[in-house]
Amino acid sequence: MKTLVVSLIIWTFIIPSVMAMFLIVKFLGVFMPSFYLVLIGLVVAVVTLAIMRGLLWIPQSSSKDSRVALSKS
Repeated sequence: MKTLVVSLIIWTFIIPSVMAMFLIVKFLGVFMPSFYLVLIGLVVAVVTLAIMRGLLWIPQSSSKDSRVALSKS
């Protein structure tokens, strides 16, 4: 069930966001070709920051929780 929820979140939020960033960069790159590499660097920085912040939202499982889950199944 957890895998289904994570997949749903990825397909609902992450994939459209990546596509939107790609299209925005391509659009701006057509009008300002000299800033294309700067835009790519900006996108990489924003994506890195988003991934780092996103990892803080996911609770880390401890070994104690894993043993309890294994003993219940």
